[in-house]
Amino acid sequence: MIFSIFGHFYKTKKVDNHSSGDRFLVLIPAYKEDEIIIHTAEEALGHDFKGGEFDVVVIADKLKQSTVETIRNMGATVIEVFFDRSTKTKSINKALEEIQHDYDHIVILDADNVMEKNCLDILNGYLNKGFYAVQGHRTAKNRDSAFALLDSISEEINNHVFRKGHRALGFSSALIGSGMAFKFHFFKEIMKGNEEMGGEDKEAEFRIIGRRKKIAYADNAIIYDEKVSSAAVFAKQRTRWIAGQFYFFRDHFKPAFLHLLKGNFDYFEKFLQAFIPPRVLMLGVLPIMGLISLLIPSNIPWYSWFALLGIFLFANLISIPSRFYNRDFVSAALQLPKAIIAMMIGIFSVTTAHKTNFHTPKTKKSVEKK
Repeated sequence: MIFSIFGHFYKTKKVDNHSSGDRFLVLIPAYKEDEIIIHTAEEALGHDFKGGEFDVVVIADKLKQSTVETIRNMGATVIEVFFDRSTKTKSINKALEEIQHDYDHIVILDADNVMEKNCLDILNGYLNKGFYAVQGHRTAKNRDSAFALLDSISEEINNHVFRKGHRALGFSSALIGSGMAFKFHFFKEIMKGNEEMGGEDKEAEFRIIGRRKKIAYADNAIIYDEKVSSAAVFAKQRTRWIAGQFYFFRDHFKPAFLHLLKGNFDYFEKFLQAFIPPRVLMLGVLPIMGLISLLIPSNIPWYSWFALLGIFLFANLISIPSRFYNRDFVSAALQLPKAIIAMMIGIFSVTTAHKTNFHTPKTKKSVEKK
């Protein structure tokens, strides 16, 4: 609730976007993304970076040879990787080993991401302002189905709470896996030994904040990202996130309290985020607990659960950008029961989700701007 309120007090920092002569690396890991990666590489190569020069490097993991050759002919560098068990982290670290050129900064994009005009210049400005890491504003590329819209709304709530709200109160922004930029050599340092599957961004957060570096948020650096269109994929993504949270709780329990004793509240607050379940799950659990307490009397009054549900709903509703409040919002809201059921079923596979390389096929090329 606190972060939801303070998200409205967030102010975009003014940064110098003028030419600095910096060299930027645009790194795009692509796993079985033949259908979309050529378009993504083309968009990245056509980006206008006034602040200096940039190279586009695509990491090809199980891409067709014809796709690899097409991307190379377009002018991008392609690094082919081969793993028995592929992960995004392995791909990135392997590429960093092979890249011979030196750069000032690096931005990580997913295979479906498209940068809006001035994106690199804005990210470059933040990194030249003293930040070592900055998360761009990732937003929906598509809202062509009720579930895609629901996923879009979820992303914007996260942007408001975990990025705007946190920065407004002096905490670091959360990273989100793509559309995130770093000082190049600093990124290579924090990626060493990072072998997370489905949680490389969260592990990076702990490593950055553990070094007492703040993660900035560039709300005006727009990166478009394809949203899911089915309940099954929606639930699988979030089940995997829950699985990752268990690992982060285990691995960072002791370090979190040590950092707290040293006054690193940013690290400890990041650790507490491991306790937060997905919103869709909360929407199902809170009313169920209220009904159970109503039928089976307990020390916690039934109305307490519904009061928590009311606060939870209010905090989320005030975090949704006004542009989403239209007739399509109702269609998305009607998908929530289906999402809740799929999420609860998915909980039973949470122990294996973190060990599985869950791949979401991407197909959307054009950006829907509404």
